[in-house]
Amino acid sequence: MKHFKFLKIGIFILSSLFIVSTALAGSLPDEWTEINPAASGFTYNGLAPACSNAPGTPDCEFTFFVKGGKRNNLVIFFDGGGACWDSMNCIFAPTYTQYQNEELSDFSDDMAGHGIFDQTRKENPFKDWGFVYIPYCTGDLFWGANDQPYFAGINPQNGQPIYATIQHRGFVNFQSVLAYLEENTNYPGKIFVTGSSAGSYGATMAFPYIKESFKWSNVHLLGDAGNGILGGTFQTDGIYNWNVQMPDWIFPEGYDPTMTMADVYTAIAAEYPWSRFAQYTTAYDWNQTFFYNVMLYIDNPGVWGLWPLVWCDWHDQMLDLAYGTAAAPNYRYYIAAGDDHTIMGYSKFYTEESGGVSYVEWVESMIKTPNLSLIHISEPT
Repeated sequence: MKHFKFLKIGIFILSSLFIVSTALAGSLPDEWTEINPAASGFTYNGLAPACSNAPGTPDCEFTFFVKGGKRNNLVIFFDGGGACWDSMNCIFAPTYTQYQNEELSDFSDDMAGHGIFDQTRKENPFKDWGFVYIPYCTGDLFWGANDQPYFAGINPQNGQPIYATIQHRGFVNFQSVLAYLEENTNYPGKIFVTGSSAGSYGATMAFPYIKESFKWSNVHLLGDAGNGILGGTFQTDGIYNWNVQMPDWIFPEGYDPTMTMADVYTAIAAEYPWSRFAQYTTAYDWNQTFFYNVMLYIDNPGVWGLWPLVWCDWHDQMLDLAYGTAAAPNYRYYIAAGDDHTIMGYSKFYTEESGGVSYVEWVESMIKTPNLSLIHISEPT
């Protein structure tokens, strides 16, 4: 009995030391605070955090926003804003957010009352959690670490081509955020990684790095409107302009042009069987369909707006990928009726109910209950 008593005391002391050590690691500020990673001199592969530096855009820096919570849990949110991979949609007809225009006052006012950021709603599963909001301004789905020159016209004086460099540094920006979190957070009990549109892809590829940095946290992923329906030469040509960064312990060969988002989710889910993975989309997401059409007709911006012509094609492929990924036991999906794009930052987060399944409850079950069997699909009638 004495040995057992001493064992309990030892466990208590070790636990106390662990709690103290994590408490000393730092914590996030109580109110929304803007962080400029350039101030720390951070670099990744020799690149500093930055926005695209696209022609004609203001000289701005990449910053991100953090806020602590009453509970030691953390939401890491990746913002969206399109993508570009060719001179046509990077330079001549941009289809992405080229620079960061959010200031702290505007950001906190805009986000406070919407979706998962609304801390006043008692039904918010993330009420009292800490938050990290990562803006997007690099056109590369947060996957890139490359400064890529694109053709930008002809010099009328000498007839020579002109090139403009786009800083595809989305992954660099993410790594600067992760470095900050490693320095400034208590060890979170739960981490919910999510992102909307382009941010959905960023959240997915960032997940393994976040999980490895916080091995003892319960880390889960939900991608919002980033199903990855690809076409044209994007997958075999354009995407290489980004220098896609992938976790080599899961994808030792790096980027593979035959890889689908179903393959990405399945591989990551298999690597982390105790984490939960999910995706949300509407059945006929207009924005995802638009970008699918851009991929198909990258050289002809005049038809990009005719995306309803490929609506059904996108829808069918989306279902195939959802069904294919569902083979992973710790993955599930929610396909809502309609053609809206994204949900996590909108009031629809609380009102969506397709097929009798409340979306907010569906998300809550993902982080609060052991039930992984809630797989739901609803299509418009």
